[in-house]
Amino acid sequence: FSCLSSPRTKSITMIVSHSAAKMWSAAASAATKRSKSAVNASSSRAYATSLQSACRREGRKNIEKLAASAFPISTNWRYQLLNNTNKSSFSATTIRAASTFSVTPIGNPKRRKSTAAVLEDIYDEEITDAAALTMDAKSHKEDWMVNLGRENGRVNDWLTGPRGDDWYTGVKPSACPGVSPVEGTDGATAIRSLPLPNLSAVTRESAREYFDNSWTLFETLFAGLKGEEPFYRPPVHGLRHPQIFYYGHTPCLYINKLRVAGVLDKPVNAYFESIFEVGVDEMLWDDMHKNDMVWPTVAEVHEYRKEVYATVVDAIENHPSFDDKYGEGVVVNQDHPMWALFMGFEHERIHLETSSVLFRETPLHLVQTPANWPPIHPSAARQNRPSRPVVGVDYPPNRMIPVKGNDIDLGKPADFPSYGWDNEYGERNVNVPDFLASENMITNGEFWNFVADGGYRNKEYWCEDGWDWRKHRNMKWPFFWEQSGPQGSHEYNLRTIFQVVPMQWDWPVDVNYYEAQAFCRWKVSEQHRFELLSSLNHQ
Repeated sequence: FSCLSSPRTKSITMIVSHSAAKMWSAAASAATKRSKSAVNASSSRAYATSLQSACRREGRKNIEKLAASAFPISTNWRYQLLNNTNKSSFSATTIRAASTFSVTPIGNPKRRKSTAAVLEDIYDEEITDAAALTMDAKSHKEDWMVNLGRENGRVNDWLTGPRGDDWYTGVKPSACPGVSPVEGTDGATAIRSLPLPNLSAVTRESAREYFDNSWTLFETLFAGLKGEEPFYRPPVHGLRHPQIFYYGHTPCLYINKLRVAGVLDKPVNAYFESIFEVGVDEMLWDDMHKNDMVWPTVAEVHEYRKEVYATVVDAIENHPSFDDKYGEGVVVNQDHPMWALFMGFEHERIHLETSSVLFRETPLHLVQTPANWPPIHPSAARQNRPSRPVVGVDYPPNRMIPVKGNDIDLGKPADFPSYGWDNEYGERNVNVPDFLASENMITNGEFWNFVADGGYRNKEYWCEDGWDWRKHRNMKWPFFWEQSGPQGSHEYNLRTIFQVVPMQWDWPVDVNYYEAQAFCRWKVSEQHRFELLSSLNHQ
């Protein structure tokens, strides 16, 4: 292969040799037989990109593998097959949810062929030199947009504006355990998290309350997506699936883990419990090719959530492992089948947090503050915040406090009465030497000095991976800071989950590990070397 690009037409051209065409055809045939629908297929654009990357890295040896995994698609791209003898040309029709896309020879609209058949025909022809495949993309379309506008727009209409009670597949927020009045309002309420349950005395009632609280908290957050677009739009960094995945992922885990534990004996929806089971590798920050598929509609996942809710409630209310002869509750430990239920609770709360960050990264016009969501801290209402913060005025001084070293015991006891992940257990004794810790968390005001001093431009403050990340994302300041003045003025507002507020300089700064590490290297002084607190320091 050799790969060429044409900036003028925004198309990708691949020169395919005669022998490669045969291999490509075989791969397409294999993919056609294997794929039952377009739901799990990658886009043609990703397919071309994969071929280009393979050409650059390894020549032909992985092309068949890539083609077999990426070829069957649902698409609205236009394809042209050209060769230097008969100039035969083909265009693809748009077929959503078919095992392959169809290709119609120009001039004969009644004759349709599968992709594999067309490619086999190409191979059967005498191609003495080369064939070129050109993909012309509509400049305003992206691959994930194939998920929009289905069901005649009814789903989008349903998701636009405040959610009604029909959005909630469990208990609605106003009646859910954990709801409480909002101070300073005329009868408004907000749902908040219940305390972690004590697993030494679990009753059906306490398990049901905690489940309802977890489930409705999650659905209240997702009531903050406005329209269907934010359910399918991939995050800008490509590190996570679109939100539709997480909307289906948390109920999926309940079913799969309860089946493994023997509480349930069958799936609710085997297909959903396959595609929603596994997320993405958070360690690959430059992995950008995972989100090009046709997902179920929001309405379909909403119906799935209804079924899962009813299934889990039935297990809580009727499974014999919760039978309590003496009315004192049962002990749920790692050997108890309902340990899987509490895994589902804590897993859902993990995704409540991580999804809220994805909401905060979503364009502002695609989110809305849900009813019953806890209000933002009152200090956000402060106006006329200065553009250049002053220590002691706009944010507090942050002195270093001596901490005496000590021997500490790490590890959670196996019989501790709360759910724990496997990496919490075990035993280890460690000596922690004396150190100094900052009195407060690092504030936006402190971090502003790092930004204004050119911290994001100076490579010496960054580790190698961190600098690569900063360049990849073209970061110039923290992601949740929004520029509010001219370039170089270092004037910012602050993005919260559902709104933009004036910069609050005394709030803790939200940055990732690379940025925090660079700040520490920048802050080094003649007296001290600064570094991030470790888990040992926290203990």
